[in-house]
Amino acid sequence: MEYIQGLPEGTKISVRQVSSYLRVSEGTSYRAIKQAEKEGLVKTIERVGTIRIIKKEDHIVGDLTFEQVNRVIQGVVLTGDQYLDREISRFIIGAMRTEEIEKYLEDSAFLIVGNREDAQLRAINSGAGILITGGFGASQEILKKAEAHEVPVISTEYDTFSIASIIHRELYSLSLINEVTTANDLMIKQNDYSVDLNADHSRFVSNDKISFLLDGDQFLGTLKSQDVAYINKDNYKNHLHQDIHVPSHTTIQSLRQMMTWHQLNIIPIVGDSLQFLGVVHRRDVFKDAVPHTLQTGMSTEEIIDREITIKENELHIKVMPFMTDEFGTLTQTGFMRLVERMIMMVAREHDIANYHIDSLHMTNLKLVQINQNIQMKGEILDIGDQYIRMEIKTMTDGVLYSKVGLMVQYFK
Repeated sequence: MEYIQGLPEGTKISVRQVSSYLRVSEGTSYRAIKQAEKEGLVKTIERVGTIRIIKKEDHIVGDLTFEQVNRVIQGVVLTGDQYLDREISRFIIGAMRTEEIEKYLEDSAFLIVGNREDAQLRAINSGAGILITGGFGASQEILKKAEAHEVPVISTEYDTFSIASIIHRELYSLSLINEVTTANDLMIKQNDYSVDLNADHSRFVSNDKISFLLDGDQFLGTLKSQDVAYINKDNYKNHLHQDIHVPSHTTIQSLRQMMTWHQLNIIPIVGDSLQFLGVVHRRDVFKDAVPHTLQTGMSTEEIIDREITIKENELHIKVMPFMTDEFGTLTQTGFMRLVERMIMMVAREHDIANYHIDSLHMTNLKLVQINQNIQMKGEILDIGDQYIRMEIKTMTDGVLYSKVGLMVQYFK
């Protein structure tokens, strides 16, 4: 329980992670997490997992505050600057009669409303902040009430629909962050691979080809296990590989890349002040090789994917208006999404599930335009143990528009 209470807000926890880190049974971890949930320390959220929270009544995954919302909508704070760091419990759009709004109002809610003073007053009396859309201001009575109830009042030039879209995007981004597996989820507290510089390490036998050198709980660096017998306080720096360690927020895909590049079985996890936190094993990093599909809303990439058709190993799509710039030309962002889908299609043909683009060279011969029907075809030029050399061509009616050469690293 003390361990759970000490975790930062927003940290994902699991029975397995707690058991591994504290070296206790899974039954003990399970009971502790259930007790923490009763006490409002954690919350289990569908498709996300169990998250460390501060307040039991939080409605949002993450810590979206009035200040964060104001930053993305570029609003003007009419009063309550000192209260912007408060977390928002829920969003309410005031598109109903005033007496109906009252059913949804609560402390730290955020009411999105126009110049309806009656609705604004009821929100303030309930401890909710106000976002006034359409560029309207607020009366002195509203501002005084808001100051007395310690809630912020913000005005924005955007209309209600635009504000709702912006906030949905931010919430979607937060949900993506919480879906991603990081080193913190896979880390275990294990000292079998570590060597204390101040202790007797003459008989140290590592379980791997690399070991971690510590000064107490401070991480000094990674070294070859065969060099442990020869190090001392005067020469240890000559044996260190300083770059072989990662912070706890490192994503699983980055872990895969680093462990493949250096051919590592383990990798140390360090904190902001270089304190040694634990290790991540290769078996855990590569265990779940199936890409995770997010189901939290439809992004522009998902709309593009929906319009793509596959014919005889070729990708076909009609360039949609939102994929173009103000001149009607296909944007680099839209084009790269098509390139990524082409790589995915070619990789699946060779039973490759996990990969990332290492380098890319693109040549544009002609500009692709709005409503143009294009075909993309990918070809593997060479395939090695870790890398694929590919070429992707974009064409319309047999005319070549662009050519992309890629080096793609893949993980077995």
